[in-house]
Amino acid sequence: MSLHLQRRTRAVDALAAAGIDMLVVGRQDHINYITGAHQLWTAGARPFGPVCTLNVATGEIFLLSTWDEGVPDDIDLDHLHGITWNGAIIYQRLAANPGMAAAQRVGVDAWSPGMAGLLSAVAPKAEIVPVDDVLLRARRTKLPSEVDAIRAACAVAAEAVEAALAHPGTDAQRLAAGVEAMALAGSSTPAAEPRVHGPIVDFSCIRFHYEGGLGRTAGGAPPEARPHAALIAACVPGATGQDLRQAAPEGDWLIRGSGMGFEPPVINPRYGKSEILEEHMVLSVSASTGEEYARDTVLVTESTPEILSSEEP
Repeated sequence: MSLHLQRRTRAVDALAAAGIDMLVVGRQDHINYITGAHQLWTAGARPFGPVCTLNVATGEIFLLSTWDEGVPDDIDLDHLHGITWNGAIIYQRLAANPGMAAAQRVGVDAWSPGMAGLLSAVAPKAEIVPVDDVLLRARRTKLPSEVDAIRAACAVAAEAVEAALAHPGTDAQRLAAGVEAMALAGSSTPAAEPRVHGPIVDFSCIRFHYEGGLGRTAGGAPPEARPHAALIAACVPGATGQDLRQAAPEGDWLIRGSGMGFEPPVINPRYGKSEILEEHMVLSVSASTGEEYARDTVLVTESTPEILSSEEP
């Protein structure tokens, strides 16, 4: 079974367990997770729109897409629809989804006052409920193919970090060198703003929908002496946020989920004390003590954590 179908099965099982009949989502990460479609990447804020609709019982999907390039074959062409700002057309499209009129619970990942009224009209029997927590819980641990995709993204980020560290110019020139290397290695989509400031370099990118990141200090310590080394070693199944705080160094540090971008859990000196790590989680682990900074992407395994950002610039 292909990766996007494995992910969709996970999502459908989680939604069904939560009593959701229909799903209407607009967040790009949820859309990618469920459909596997490669859509145009955009930056900046925009209003919520019903980009993807999923019938939980049948698995039937309706998707906003102006063409079929990058859309998996399991999504019918007549289930694709183009962009519109006309509320009447959006209403007609939502109402055409089999199961919407009879739905008892419709899950959404965001909405606006206008969309609240629209959904209530097309699903008059339904309770409209947020499902971000349900979907993020399904995404919390990673499938083997997801880990491979994250590892590939980490390799691209490593190319960018290496290029920026090796460049002799100004911060702006080193940043440009890193961005160019990232694009040449296979991704021009940043997961976060690159950081190139003095000796500190940090790059994240999205490849195959997944984030990979790496951060280093020029001329920094060897792996075992880096400021986040003890934190990485503490990333084992069953470890709590409190356990990780005890392993953390003095200074700034952060552990957060990494997958289709920034994901739970989030653990730092002020947040996430009660979080519990699970096998197959992927985490971004970073720490800074004075002039020394390091970040790696780490897989929680049944024994020793695996550093996915394996390239060593």
